[in-house]
Amino acid sequence: MFRNLKLIKPDLNTTSFLIDFEKAVMNSIITEFPQTKIQGCFFHLSQAIWRHIQEYGFSTQYCNDPVFALELRKLAALAFVPTEKVIEYFEGLLENEFYTKNEELLSPLISYFECTWIGSLDRRGKLRSPLFSIDIWNCFNRLRDDLPRTNNNIEGWHNGFSALLTSSHPTLWKFINCLKKEESINKMAIEQLIAGDAPQKKIKYKDTAKKILHICNDFENRPINDYLQGIAHNLNLNK
Repeated sequence: MFRNLKLIKPDLNTTSFLIDFEKAVMNSIITEFPQTKIQGCFFHLSQAIWRHIQEYGFSTQYCNDPVFALELRKLAALAFVPTEKVIEYFEGLLENEFYTKNEELLSPLISYFECTWIGSLDRRGKLRSPLFSIDIWNCFNRLRDDLPRTNNNIEGWHNGFSALLTSSHPTLWKFINCLKKEESINKMAIEQLIAGDAPQKKIKYKDTAKKILHICNDFENRPINDYLQGIAHNLNLNK
């Protein structure tokens, strides 16, 4: 797909790709666009953590125990720590009372998180690279620069277009008609944008983003646990 993009538009000069955490896709991008920055979608990071919370049998306790849930959300909150500080904050998190008391219980989840997102020590004490490097899933600078942290708007378009098709295998004529409808919708949206009617984010998500940004801007003044807790209060893993 990425090779075809270059064939269609040889002068394509992308600065970054915001994608799901699919290693094959990342490798393809690196091959075809070696100078491009790859950034992972925070929503899919959260969903990956949630799937493993379920896999290790913690979902019931997560849903019924607010303190337990808040502490596990601090793992996702690490995405809003400056890249160079993430390992320090991860180690600091594991030293808090909750994680030391539940070290054995949470061992599978922590091992997964280390191997996938942080990096783990080998037998010689050398840090192994994680499956996804910290700079890919980190959102600290993206938030402060007001850049997208998720690709949910793209998935939303896919879902909307699928709803127009109303079937998994439409005829060619139906597909073309749906493309025409989609074109009309987008032309209208462009005209509204030209007229100054910028698309509005949902108030709930806008308020949450403001709160997280406020906490990020106060990074230097907050102890490790307080900072992660502040971010975690504004995150959802199971929604």
